This record gives sequence, structure tokens and C-alpha cells, in this order.
Amino acid sequence: MKNTALTLLLALFFFTINSNAQNEYAKNGIAFRWTWNNFQLPLGNGLHREDYSTGVELTYVRHLSNYLNLAVPLKFGKAKLPIDDQGNTLRDEQLIGSLDALLHLKLFKPDNILYPYLLGGAGIMDEFENGNKINVEFPVGIGLNLRLAPSIYVSAETQYRFDLSSNRNQLQHAAGLWFIIGKATPPEEKVSDADKDGIPDAEDQCPNEPGIAKLFGCPDSDGDGVADKLDDCPTVAGLANLRGCPDKDGDMVPDHKDKCPDVAGLLELEGCPQTDRDGDGVKDEIDRCPDQPGPEYTLGCPDGDGDGIPDAEDKCPTIAGLPNMSGCPDTDNDGISDPEDRCPTTPGPASNKGCPELKPEEKEVLEFAMKAVQFETGSAFLLQSSKKVLDEIATIMGRYPEQKLRISGHTDSIGDPGPNQVLSEKRAKACYEYLASRGIQTSRMSYAGYGETKPIADNRFAPGREKNRRVEFEIYAE
Repeated sequence: MKNTALTLLLALFFFTINSNAQNEYAKNGIAFRWTWNNFQLPLGNGLHREDYSTGVELTYVRHLSNYLNLAVPLKFGKAKLPIDDQGNTLRDEQLIGSLDALLHLKLFKPDNILYPYLLGGAGIMDEFENGNKINVEFPVGIGLNLRLAPSIYVSAETQYRFDLSSNRNQLQHAAGLWFIIGKATPPEEKVSDADKDGIPDAEDQCPNEPGIAKLFGCPDSDGDGVADKLDDCPTVAGLANLRGCPDKDGDMVPDHKDKCPDVAGLLELEGCPQTDRDGDGVKDEIDRCPDQPGPEYTLGCPDGDGDGIPDAEDKCPTIAGLPNMSGCPDTDNDGISDPEDRCPTTPGPASNKGCPELKPEEKEVLEFAMKAVQFETGSAFLLQSSKKVLDEIATIMGRYPEQKLRISGHTDSIGDPGPNQVLSEKRAKACYEYLASRGIQTSRMSYAGYGETKPIADNRFAPGREKNRRVEFEIYAE
């Protein structure tokens, strides 16, 4: 078999060299390859050299397009066919054959020296020594062609063949030569001239409009030597370096863009001469405030605080600030401008209006104070034990000098609402006055009594009423 294959291969080689050295347009090809098949790997038995059997392949290839071929391979060879899912075989090798119809999707144009392709299709496999059993298969894979000569390629493929029968999926490799055969004549080129101006469309830059040769087939309606498609003023003769438009004052600003077409001016001034109405040294053409003197760095607009932000855009025009703060300062660098920052000298988050948030242990003190601040029964006289927690609140207030304190008194529902409200306010005031005695400015504090109107627990039961008799303390940024 090997001698016959070699003879056929040499004959094809010399035939293609002698008769078809230039065949860019040939449509047919024949490939001769050696094949190696493996039925064990798809069964999960690993990849072993001894599991491969060999064969030969003769393939007809038809060129369909620059990116698609039709291939019909005929293969014969030996195979180690499994009889169960474990890969056991009755004998070492059996004779098989196959015939496929495949499509090759070329990943590069075939005139490249090296081009890969994807393949897929359908076919049949004949088990000659097993009662000529016919199996239907669906091969998929990848191939690679390397051009040795205009009509000869080294060709290699790897396929995975899905078989509808049990234990017949296989991995298959092939390698050999592919020969382009047959004669073909390039299609006759037809010279077209769609606009009938005597200039072939291939050379005509305006193939659908009759034109003149010196403008490569394009028309020139105003006769100024500028083709209409490039002429911004196609019906009025003009200058080539102004795209076909006229310039009466010779300032190189075309008349249709010149705001002073009869007086020579500057391009950056749209054709008008240079002026500086406010005398600030910034020419009017770039002066954003031409009637108000201002520095050059703000394009002629006033900047009273010298922070580089024009007064018209500056939210703090008399205090130097930052561009990202609209011209306002951010003294504590917390990302909140001073006018919007309730604590402009102490950094804090925007969620607390720029003021620092209380620490968890400080919040616990305020929470504890609701229970710990107590009074003599039915009165607003603070118990001595209450003063300790009020002293802690005074200390916390000292740490946050820019924040304020809201004191709210509450009672349970026992008794009349009117007296309860009065009592709750007196108790809130007692706390207010004690904190003032500890040095907290009264301007930083406020107090109010709400009586029984804002319970936090059920007044029907004693534990709930005890919780409702309370004074709340809230430190906040105004």
C-alpha cells in the first residue's frame, strides 16, 4: 500500500508542477494523507501511542469562495474497535473505511503561505470485518495548510468524529500533501464608465458624475480648478487654498466666514482686526468679559480674590478658594466647602454636614443618659446620681465645639397631659441649666418638653412607663 501511495503522490507532484504553476483561479484540488485513528481516548482511557492505528486518505477539494471549501475525503485503514465502554477489543485491528462531506471554513485567504481552517460535516464509516456495519458520523476539527509551491501544500488535520453507534467516537489525525489541479482563466476585466465622461470608473473619483480629466473625472461647475466635491463654494469661483471660496479683502478668511469681508483681519478673529475694548491687555477675540478688565489667566474676566476663578463663576468671590469648590475655601480639607460646612475647621463627612461624627462610645453615653438622668418624683430636681452622666455629656460637647445639643423631656401617660407637658419641659430645662453651669454655652443648646406625646414603649405596663419617663440628648450639626 505504501509503495502505491508514494507512486501516486510523486505523479501528482510532477503533474501540478509542470501543468499548473500559476493557477490562482483553479477551483479543484486533491489531497493525499496518512491517517492515525484512536478509539480509546473518547472512552476516557487516556492518550497512548499504542492505541493509534494507521490508514490512508484521498480527498477531493472544491473551492467555493475565498473563505469556504467543500471536501470529500475517502479513507481506508486499520482500527482497534472497542466492544464495550472499557475499550476492550476482540482482536488487535480491523479494516475500516469512511466517506465524508465536509465544509472548510478558512480563517485566512488561501493565497497566504500559511492558513488554518475549521472543518465540520457528516459521513459514514464501514466496518468491513464486522458484517459491513455502517455507522453515521459527524466530524469536527481543525486543519492547517502550508504552501510549498504555487500548487502544492503540506496539509495536516485533527478531527473528533462523533458516531451515533456505541463505542465508536474517535480522535483522528491526518498529514500529507494537497495539490491544486485543473486549469482556470481569470475573468475578463470589463472597463466600465458609468457617467460616460471617458474616464474609466477605476480611475474616476466621481464615477456617477461627468467630469474632466484634470480633476480625475470630477465636475467643476464654477471653473476655478477645484472639484465640486471639494469646493465649499461650488457655484462661485474662488481660491484653491480656500477650498474654492472667494476672499475679497485678501486676509485668507473666505468671504462666507469673514465677519469683516471688506477689511483685512485675523483668522482667529473671524476676519476682523484685533481690538481690546476694556484695556486689560487681553484681546477682545479671546476676552470672555470684553467690557470688564480682568487678568489674562481668567481670559479677561475679573477675579476679586485672585484664586483663578472668575467672579461670575465664584460662589465666594471675596475669599480665595478652590476650583472644585466653585471658588470657595475648604479649611478642614474634608471635601465640603466652608459655606456648606457646619464645622469648617473640623473635618467630617457630608452625611453629617461636614462635622465629625460621634464615636460609638460617645453615642452610648447619650443613650445611657435617657435612663440615667433621673429626678425626684413629680419634680424637676435632678438626683445627685444624674449629674455624673451630665458631666460626661458636657465633656463630649467640649470635644465638638461647632455642634449643638438638643434636650427633649418626656413623661409617661399617668396624670393629665397638661401638667405632664409642663413637667417634661422643666426637667429638660433643669438639664439645660446644669450643662450651662458646666461651661456649655447656652447658644449651643435648646430644650423642649413633649409630655406624653412621644412614647417609646407601651404606657399600659410599668416597664414601658419607666422607659417613657426620660430625657433625650441629641448632638447635631445645624
